[in-house]
Amino acid sequence: MAKQVFIDNIAMEAEAVFYVNGDINVTPCDFELGQHIVNGAAIVSQKGRMVTQVNGASHFRPFATGTGSRYRKLFSTPHGEVKETNGQVIVQFRFPKKYGKEYIEKLLREESEKILEFIRSRETETKW
Repeated sequence: MAKQVFIDNIAMEAEAVFYVNGDINVTPCDFELGQHIVNGAAIVSQKGRMVTQVNGASHFRPFATGTGSRYRKLFSTPHGEVKETNGQVIVQFRFPKKYGKEYIEKLLREESEKILEFIRSRETETKW
């Protein structure tokens, strides 16, 4: 069930300002001020996708919430991991810059070998 963000479906006159860096500010017109439209809070933070057409018409759609992670971790090393989505297997490494080039190269070789061993251990016809 989707979280109810607003108290109802509300039409409101507003001004939108589009900034070159991608920010968009939407401010209710003066005659709309004083309404409380968010459900059970003073401020609501939403994550989602905003699509803006060439004429400025815009549509915001919130991301699905409470559905869990899109990734399932399969194997990890101190700086790497193997994870999957519905259609992909992802191998990812992250090293702090402070390690320096030579130490990162050493760790990458060691941890890559561990990840390769994990992949080799899987059945040939694996479903991941």
